[in-house]
Order: sequence, then structure tokens, then C-alpha cells
Amino acid sequence: MDNVPGHELHGTRQVGQWPTDELVDLWGRACSGVVKQGFVIEYRDLEPPRTGIFDGLRIVIDPDVGFEMQCFLLLHLFGHSVQWVAPSLEHELADLQHTEDRQHFMQVLHAYELEAAGFGMQLMHQVGVTTLDQWYSDFVATDWRYVERYYQTDQLPDWKSCVVCGCPLVTPAPIPELRRHEVQVRFAF
Repeated sequence: MDNVPGHELHGTRQVGQWPTDELVDLWGRACSGVVKQGFVIEYRDLEPPRTGIFDGLRIVIDPDVGFEMQCFLLLHLFGHSVQWVAPSLEHELADLQHTEDRQHFMQVLHAYELEAAGFGMQLMHQVGVTTLDQWYSDFVATDWRYVERYYQTDQLPDWKSCVVCGCPLVTPAPIPELRRHEVQVRFAF
């Protein structure tokens, strides 16, 4: 017990401190689930500050991003990919793309992010990963704080200053019918 950080003694871990063995299992299962949903996974060097992109057909992750972030990006960009290729969700994208009012845009963006998170959580559960719900939910909340601060300041914040833990769990959302087709490239940063 000499080198065990206090947060691990109490049974919780913060985003950025998750054990690699659990993440390796998640990665393998999530990759399988994403591919079985018809998306291609690709590693490619991306221009900073991009960490991942998606285009409706593929999810691309920058290999220079830490492994824990890669696991989150795979799930989260899968969720966004679903949003852009599910015919039943097409109507939800209009406000995201055409809202001029900043306050309304932030509300729409938050709903968009949470919906994508729900699809990512559903994928995790479908591939048999049910022990990382808190990790994923905390990552979703951390990511939202990061995005929100970016839109408030027009500058990318320090990731570590956005880390939160113990957040409410993301609710899994059933994955609707998908009709994969190329869309304008979207990215995570």
C-alpha cells in the first residue's frame, strides 16, 4: 500500500488516472462494436488542436493523444457519428448549425453533447463493458466543461483544470437505424 494514491484507497479515480488494463479491454470491445456498426477506425496525424475527427464513415484518432483520451474519443465520436447518419435525428442538427443566439446555441450544443454521450454509453453496454459508467460519465462532464470554457473564452482551456468526478451517470440511449454516408468533417479538440 506504499504507493497507492489516496483517491484509489477510497475507490474512486479521476479522469486521466484510470488503470490501463481496464482501458485496454474497453478499447478492444469498443473497436469491435464501432466496426460492427459499420464505421472505420483510423489512426492519423491530425493538426493540433484536433484530437479526433469523424465524417459519417470513419472515426479518426490522432495517435499522439493519450490512451485514456483515445478510449473516450472513440466512444464520443461514435456517438456524434450516429447523430449525423441517423435519419431519425437529422432534424436535430439544424439548430446546431444555424443558431445565431449564443445562449440558445450553448443549450443546443449541450443537448447534442449529452445525446452523443448516451450513444457512447449504449455502445459500451452492448459490448459488455458495464463497470466504467462512472469513468465515462466523468469524462463526458469534463469534456463538456472544456468545450463550454472554450466557447466562453474563445481559447482552449487547460484540460486538467476541467477534470470533474462523481458526476451523474450518463443515460444509455438506444442507437437508431443508421444510414452511413459522408458528412462534412467534424472534429474534437
